[in-house]
Amino acid sequence: MENKERSVFPPKGTDGRYKDIMILHIQGLILVLVLIIALWASFSILGRSLLSLFMDSIGSSVNPDDISQTLELAGMGGGVSTGLAVFQKITSALNVVSYIAAFASLGGAVYLIILMKGRIASIIDTSFAPYENPIKVKKAKFVWLGFLLGAYGGHLFALKKKKAWIFLLMGILGMEIIPLFLYTSGISFADAFMACFIEKDENGYIEIEDYPYWI
Repeated sequence: MENKERSVFPPKGTDGRYKDIMILHIQGLILVLVLIIALWASFSILGRSLLSLFMDSIGSSVNPDDISQTLELAGMGGGVSTGLAVFQKITSALNVVSYIAAFASLGGAVYLIILMKGRIASIIDTSFAPYENPIKVKKAKFVWLGFLLGAYGGHLFALKKKKAWIFLLMGILGMEIIPLFLYTSGISFADAFMACFIEKDENGYIEIEDYPYWI
């Protein structure tokens, strides 16, 4: 087990549930990256929209002819006009790119969610193959910790895994080293998302595969 825990991926040739979990984790990592792109594009659109509203409000209270005369007297009329034209073209281009990135990333996120749902169906299908190393955990606790604090190892603490402390450290360091936070967030989202589709017993417990690898 110790050798497995030091492995990043399952051994070459691994098939079945472990391979499916590995693919699910990779999809979770890609999903987090895509959502960050969507968030960046959305904030970019919002920022430029607010700037445009601000500039329009200033423009409505200032006489453009007075500004032009002042710039011409200062000998800066032509250069400033050219600079403003270039700035407007760059802003328009960035606006188009932001909209494309926002819609494309949101579409990609939906597609990834659908792929993950299909992968989860094969993982939790115990009629095809039983779990190799089953472990029980409270469903509500695992799901909420995974979604809300999974980036800091919350769901792994619910499983009482030593790896949880490493996730906690990586999550804290990830506040400065972004790839670490992306990793812990992607893995925890995939785990919590999978748990949502596992039926709990009368005591609120679910049974999941004790996956020993890092991805």
